[in-house]
Amino acid sequence: MCKRLLLINGLLGALACSHAMAEQDLIAFSASAQAVYTKIKASGESFSPSLLQLKGEAAFTDGLMDGIGLQALIAAPMSDAKENNLTMDVKQQSGIYITLTNPDTQPEDLKVSVLLGYASTELETNLPILGNLANNKDTFSDFSYGVSLQDRIMRNKNFYWTLDYLRYYKDDHLTIDGFGLGVTYAF
Repeated sequence: MCKRLLLINGLLGALACSHAMAEQDLIAFSASAQAVYTKIKASGESFSPSLLQLKGEAAFTDGLMDGIGLQALIAAPMSDAKENNLTMDVKQQSGIYITLTNPDTQPEDLKVSVLLGYASTELETNLPILGNLANNKDTFSDFSYGVSLQDRIMRNKNFYWTLDYLRYYKDDHLTIDGFGLGVTYAF
């Protein structure tokens, strides 16, 4: 929890410092909401809870850092998943990413961004046959990466369809992936 607050405070501080740059049109801001289909593979089973994910991004639009941005996301559960009497739920998810986009991409073009960063996912499992020991919560945090596609919905409007794939976590026993579809507004 403390790491997530520190992460969010750092992002807010960076956004506050960039306010002056935004007034000079050196930074572009966007916000997004997505429905995310999560694929969790653990112990030979697959679970697919869904999430509502909110994202914010600030990206440089001119100069040496053109095409580089900073994106933060936070997600909340919409549904859990059950398999063989085991229920798995994503209680919360957060992440911060550096985004890399071709600086020559125009607003009318398909925008492709590579995301590199850090994500944290809190999972809760419930196996009723264990009685009082049935509930278990654990947080999985590590390097995260993915790709994001954005395409303008209507000509001369700042709304974009967004399709994302992110690998939130992977080790020898657990893999957490997300496929998101939503809408982005570019300020």
